[in-house]
Amino acid sequence: MSDYIPLNDADMNLWQGNLIEIIEPNLTSWGIPAEDFAVVKTKQTLWSSTFAKASNKQNRTAADVKAKDNAGEDFKKTIRGFVAQWLANNSKVSDIDRTRMGLTVKTGTRTAAPVPSTSPVGTIDFSVRLQHTIHFYDEASARSKAKPEGVHGCEIYMKVDGETPKDISELNYVATDTATPYVVKFDGSKAGKMVYYWLRWVNTRGECGPWSITLNAMIMG
Repeated sequence: MSDYIPLNDADMNLWQGNLIEIIEPNLTSWGIPAEDFAVVKTKQTLWSSTFAKASNKQNRTAADVKAKDNAGEDFKKTIRGFVAQWLANNSKVSDIDRTRMGLTVKTGTRTAAPVPSTSPVGTIDFSVRLQHTIHFYDEASARSKAKPEGVHGCEIYMKVDGETPKDISELNYVATDTATPYVVKFDGSKAGKMVYYWLRWVNTRGECGPWSITLNAMIMG
């Protein structure tokens, strides 16, 4: 985070008071250890007393101002460390909370990948002996090779021989392919058998979209 602490002493004093006032009742909900916050409170007490004394222009001394400056620098250092550890990247602290506390709100953060809402469309090239080449693209992309936003790859499941599968439990996982096409090779014992495929997109968080229609092709011997 950038230096969010005001430079002017009077502004800084108001800012830190607001910061502490917001943090204190939220220690438990934000998962902040009381002992860590106690260190900040101790530094705040010293800052408040030295700031009050140095603000009295009629009665302050050079030593009073120096004490205030030293307490302020130490307090600011403690605040920066506390913010970096407990507030800047704490998922329990919202950006609204950070704004209320006068902290820098990060911008340009990546948006979480959406759950896929479309399914892959596939074609199978079975012209090579004992091999299927599966070409896939998104149903909404007009045969573009580009994957939908946030998608990591295409999950491929298959069933060899028998009737058309009605449930995913009948198929076996083959691979998650990040770029079309995907090649499946078979041994000679599978020649002449029908193979059924189901495809679906999976995003970068491991969340899956809807299944494709069933694809099928013969294994050429």
